[in-house]
Amino acid sequence: MVDTPVVPSLASTLIVVRAGADAPEILLMKRHARSRFMPDAYVFAGGSLDAADAGERMYGLCANLQDARASEILGMPRDGLQFFVAAVRECFEECGILFAYDCEDRLIGAGARQVHQLQHMRAELHAGRLDLGALCAGQGWHLAVDQLTYFSHWITPIERSRRFDTRFFVAAAPAGQEASLAGEEMSDLLWLSAARALEEHAEERLQLRLPTRTILEEMARFENLSGLLEFVRERRKIAPILPQLR
Repeated sequence: MVDTPVVPSLASTLIVVRAGADAPEILLMKRHARSRFMPDAYVFAGGSLDAADAGERMYGLCANLQDARASEILGMPRDGLQFFVAAVRECFEECGILFAYDCEDRLIGAGARQVHQLQHMRAELHAGRLDLGALCAGQGWHLAVDQLTYFSHWITPIERSRRFDTRFFVAAAPAGQEASLAGEEMSDLLWLSAARALEEHAEERLQLRLPTRTILEEMARFENLSGLLEFVRERRKIAPILPQLR
């Protein structure tokens, strides 16, 4: 408990989904046991916004979405596009999937040359030698932020000493790209249906925190990817959720 509420850090999360044998599958990663925030919990790809996620240079690398429209979608006066950028960046950093178009406006896939490029770009990003904007500009690529759909907004309870104001997005995994771990932040990676993930949690084999669990409960009723994506893309008012400690 803290006497004065901590101002939450801005964050973005990208829920990556794909078709499964019996139901849509969702990408989940396990936070390392030594993590300061939610150790051992299975989460979607995401993290805090960086200063480099905003600005004219980065916004100019975003495909088919301008800041005015992104801000309108998120209910903000400006710089809503940085949340889309951060979601793409965090996904690439944490699981190696990059939502981007090549110089011919095709989604990056699994061609041998592109796989090599992605591996090199991810290594450069983790080493801090270049940011995602510079890496994409060097390839002539643009961020496929238009593939992301805004889905949910959660704010960490005021009683917490570490808080986040997080926008959640959903996107179908680009065909051909494979998810993989890098760095020390995550220790496991799974593709599971929402129903199966919730079963694993109920049986105490997989730890899910409230936002992740709530979103999976919303997705568990869909038997195919097209139905899930249709639901995600429905027009609706998204209000911030500020859960109470239990």
